[in-house]
Amino acid sequence: MVNIKAVPKVIPIRNKELTKTKLIKAVGKVVAEVGFQRLGVNLVAREAGVDKKLIYRYFDGLQGLVAAYSQTVDFWPPVEELLGDDRDCIKKMPSHELMSLFFKRYLKAILRRPHTLEILAWEAIERNELTKVLEEVRVKTALGFFEMMEEEPPEDVDLTALVLIMAASVNFLAVRSRIHRSLGGVDLQSEAGWKRIEDTMDIVFKRVFKG
Repeated sequence: MVNIKAVPKVIPIRNKELTKTKLIKAVGKVVAEVGFQRLGVNLVAREAGVDKKLIYRYFDGLQGLVAAYSQTVDFWPPVEELLGDDRDCIKKMPSHELMSLFFKRYLKAILRRPHTLEILAWEAIERNELTKVLEEVRVKTALGFFEMMEEEPPEDVDLTALVLIMAASVNFLAVRSRIHRSLGGVDLQSEAGWKRIEDTMDIVFKRVFKG
């Protein structure tokens, strides 16, 4: 009788983790290229070079896979990246300096993530359950940073509206910099251009908070 070696029914942990990593990286690349409406398990599986059934086995479907991608540093800067090594100094900052620091570091962080910029561009014209998953991590990151704020903002400052306006502005400029060298006379592809924007952030926050 020929001795046939049994095929293992359990996938080795190392192979499983490698496959999950491939799928997570693949979904980020694919959504950046085609957007959310065209995103599907077939495209992601083809990009990762694995069977699409593994998306359901490891992530319970596309939404779970996108959620896993949202938690990676490839997609979004964690609070630790934005805080850097000067956490104690940040806690002692006046509110306007802390706010400005957050948005300047946030701007630099997303500019370092080309796939993230593409995804933000798609979010401007598409919205579904998948985009909502990616929005959640951004809210948590901002809240984690602003928990460092010890000084209360003035009562007449609507902090939520201010953060919304600044985040929208930063996202817009970062996304536009992909395809526009300059906007309104500001060079969006040079350090000097971004320095103009950062310096203006300092002024805006100082005047809003200090009058």
